[in-house]
Amino acid sequence: MSNPGHATIAGATVYYLYTAPATQDLKHELEVLQTFVAQWNADAGDIHNPPWLPSGTKAPPPVKNLLVTANNHKSTHASSANQPKHISAYVINDAGWALDPHEYGAVVHVFPVDEDPAKGYKNYYMHSRSRQKVNSAAIKAALAAAEAHDFGTLGQGDLA
Repeated sequence: MSNPGHATIAGATVYYLYTAPATQDLKHELEVLQTFVAQWNADAGDIHNPPWLPSGTKAPPPVKNLLVTANNHKSTHASSANQPKHISAYVINDAGWALDPHEYGAVVHVFPVDEDPAKGYKNYYMHSRSRQKVNSAAIKAALAAAEAHDFGTLGQGDLA
């Protein structure tokens, strides 16, 4: 079931390209992502050893937008099948958003505590640090659909 849309959190706009969770779960995921954005903007490293830093990506801080490609899920992709449930997102800063087409500069997996967004943010894994264009017709259409549906602002209304 498709349910694209966007929401505002402190420091960024989050675009759910395909499916956003129900309102209460959405609130918890947005809280996790808001903490992630604060960590990214503070240039806090991920769980690699040694940690990969946001400043070493093609989307150095600050974050402008997150494009969520999958809400909290267990990955079936071979390279991350051993990871706990996570939120998958493209990270875009002002420079990447200003380009046409937009470009993201990192792909991250954001982990909630005990795989449950209601328990808060745990850490993140940088899947990719390279720059990619938001170029495919499918992703452009998904982003347009997400831009058209405003879920609101975290901490206000249904997301309070």
